[in-house]
Amino acid sequence: MTSVLTPDLLTGFSLRGDAERGVEGWSPDLIASLDWLRLGELLRAIAANAGCELGPSRVQLDGSVQFAMLEAPKSLHERRALVKLVGWREWGATPETVQAFINELERIREPTRGVLVAPDGFSAAAKNRAHNVGIEAIDAAQLHQILTRLPAEQADFFYTVTTAGSCKVPTCPVCLRKLSRMEQQTTRAMRTVPGEMVFQTSTLVPDPVACGRLEIMHDCEVTFLHEVRAKEMIVRGHVSGDFICEGPVILQRGATLSGTLAARSVDVQDGAEIIGQFRILDGVTDALTQLAPTWFWRCLNSSGKTQCRSVLFEPHSLV
Repeated sequence: MTSVLTPDLLTGFSLRGDAERGVEGWSPDLIASLDWLRLGELLRAIAANAGCELGPSRVQLDGSVQFAMLEAPKSLHERRALVKLVGWREWGATPETVQAFINELERIREPTRGVLVAPDGFSAAAKNRAHNVGIEAIDAAQLHQILTRLPAEQADFFYTVTTAGSCKVPTCPVCLRKLSRMEQQTTRAMRTVPGEMVFQTSTLVPDPVACGRLEIMHDCEVTFLHEVRAKEMIVRGHVSGDFICEGPVILQRGATLSGTLAARSVDVQDGAEIIGQFRILDGVTDALTQLAPTWFWRCLNSSGKTQCRSVLFEPHSLV
């Protein structure tokens, strides 16, 4: 008896069948290291192999992919589903990632179940949130289980197609050409300041920064070109960059923060605003002295669309 990928009202996107058997080549690490486009195509192939009818894929600038599908079409158990692969810049899922997907599902008129794929895994809070609202949460390890339970010839075919060529080099979500590896323009070490950093005038900071307390005063505009790590932050003026804060972040009235923010807690007072993405840390952060990546992926397609210039992906840890 062979195992098959079977749409089921209880198991959904998952597999039912005999005990797992190994398929040479596939591993959770390999799956998590794949280009977002290759992984999106693999998800579509798995769903099509299960007999689902698929809609077109929609790709965002962050490399996230989503597509609608009909499970068990033209049967008594037919139902709609929306599959989403998280963006390259996340690759894992936080409660905020799950909530954003919930918001997308709520905009669909017909009853639609959600399948959220985060190769690097789900935090405990994210997994709990997904379970509570009936979203199927899939990581690289679960995808590996799906592939190892397929008939060997089918799994081998998927492996050959998915891993052909530069399968780990991310694709530009605008022009769909491979991105290029670019070295950082600065060779300066991270500025480690154990105490306070207080900015009272507008400036541009070209180095990665780590400090205990970061404060941006009123009427200041401060731009950080590299990652900033702090134990607490108070923003009274305007700041932009990528921030990781082990403790609280307070944005006072009239303050703005542009970019990305990960913090233990965030207090946005009336009249303040976060422009970009933020998430609440629910685990232990890395040491404050960790350096920012020394290289990144960028689209160098000069004949591409204007948006190609805005595509910049940091490397994943497995690449």
